[in-house]
Amino acid sequence: MNYKTYFRFLIFTPIAMIFIAVALDFTYDFPESVNGYYGQLASDGFSNAYNLQLVFALLAFIMDILMCFFVRYSRELWILIIAVFYVFASIMPELTIMSPLSIVMVQIASLMAGLKISLAYLSPPIRDLF
Repeated sequence: MNYKTYFRFLIFTPIAMIFIAVALDFTYDFPESVNGYYGQLASDGFSNAYNLQLVFALLAFIMDILMCFFVRYSRELWILIIAVFYVFASIMPELTIMSPLSIVMVQIASLMAGLKISLAYLSPPIRDLF
């Protein structure tokens, strides 16, 4: 496997893992109190921090696609967007309740994203493509 293929694997695998984790949460049998909490939250409306977090998650996804094609400044924009995403995630008043397997998948996806950005900056064969 050459460097480009490995780098693209590190881009698409975390994205797939996040989608699988969300799908698992939809099928997980949460207690009725959790389902009631989310039902009440949906009827009351989500906070602005939650909505902005979703927007920045979508922007990070777009930056991932741009990094796949080695677009200039996509690395820097990805880091900036992910940093803002985590700031909004930390100030979000809603609870994030996930199944145990989903938590593990999201953590592994985060580790792979760190490896991806490390390769994008520190690996000469990948760094020179940007």
